[in-house]
Amino acid sequence: MSDRPKPETDGKKVSTRQRIVETTQELLAQRPPGLIINKDIADAAKVRQSLIYYYFGSQADLMREAMLQLTEAYIARRKAGVDRSETFPRLPISDHELWWRAAANFSADSGHAYSKLNWEYPVVQFEYNEILAHHPETEPNAVKRHILREICFNFGWVVYKDTVAVGLNMDAEELRAVERDILA
Repeated sequence: MSDRPKPETDGKKVSTRQRIVETTQELLAQRPPGLIINKDIADAAKVRQSLIYYYFGSQADLMREAMLQLTEAYIARRKAGVDRSETFPRLPISDHELWWRAAANFSADSGHAYSKLNWEYPVVQFEYNEILAHHPETEPNAVKRHILREICFNFGWVVYKDTVAVGLNMDAEELRAVERDILA
């Protein structure tokens, strides 16, 4: 099952704009954003490159829209499907693979690609806030450790730790403590 949001088409063909977004999502799930050029997007979407600028103004705006749609779909599924009676729910890749892979590719450069988009780590913040809202007695640092462990379990610690730490507003001391805990 794809985690891509389905456009409101009423049985009609997907719009060109949405096709460009979906193609960009697929490409972001395959490689880092810095390795994607507009020609790649246009060729895969079977459109002229000029349409990227027509619909989005820039490649950064297109990538922001692609991640926004993936993120909204991810959060909607998490809201609908997570048992929040569990203090530390898993963050599985299944049912969200497109989002996870795209997010991982954005994170692979210690968050520089996210910074270019002015991205505020909405999924990490959503998970953090949901756990604390449903379990206010839980120590915030325990929640951060859980989220980091889950992401590290899914994708590996070294490449993503700095990016996730930024998303969780962790300082260097907190990150070292979590790193010791995870690697112990």
